[in-house]
Amino acid sequence: MQEYQVSGFKVREYDELSSTNTEAERVGWGQLEDKMVILTYRQTRGRGQVGNHWECEPGKNISMTVVLRPEGLPAGWQFAVSMVIALGACDFVSRYVKNCTVKWPNDIYVGDRKISGILIEHLIMGPYVGGSLCGIGVNINQEQFLSDAPNPVSLFQLTGEEIPLSRALEELLACIGKRYASILDYEGLERDFLKVLYRGEGRYYWEDERGVFEASIRGINEYGQLVLEDVAGRERVYGFKEVKYL
Repeated sequence: MQEYQVSGFKVREYDELSSTNTEAERVGWGQLEDKMVILTYRQTRGRGQVGNHWECEPGKNISMTVVLRPEGLPAGWQFAVSMVIALGACDFVSRYVKNCTVKWPNDIYVGDRKISGILIEHLIMGPYVGGSLCGIGVNINQEQFLSDAPNPVSLFQLTGEEIPLSRALEELLACIGKRYASILDYEGLERDFLKVLYRGEGRYYWEDERGVFEASIRGINEYGQLVLEDVAGRERVYGFKEVKYL
């Protein structure tokens, strides 16, 4: 393991990890500082949402956990952390390609293909967010994907350019750091988040436990829930995994 500074973050780089979030948990909150990064370019079992795994070819992509410990962030504003990370990742990808969006709650898409996945776990201390473990996987130079994931894509596939991982890391962390500086500006983050929301304009088909329906996105509420409006003008509010894009 080696330590160094990149774009204002303290990076701990490991030769190989099963999961950067798992390693951050092992290190423990007593030793995890604000703007610390647990990084590896060889992650064997990256964790995704609800037990899913993130495919990551060794030496081709970025797998890391960013530790954020903001001061004075109300527990009710914890979705601000998701917006900071998602917008930072989207800002980075947008340096190379167009049509980058955030698929609620926190996947990064280019067109209809997933280029980055994010998994965030919070430590709540009384009325405040005591810290957040922000697991991020970004497909940089992978040329093909072997898992049964339906729509992965990498920057290399989109641009034909192999990007040095050190440069990609520096740029990605700089983008996240810039967004993190505004974490207490919830309205500003929300405004920018809605601008890049996947399928943020127009009506689309969705499916919940009651069946398929047509609706448009109205926004994201303070709890990070997706707010839809169906064709009858009724408001529908969903937490993660309670509604599916079709």
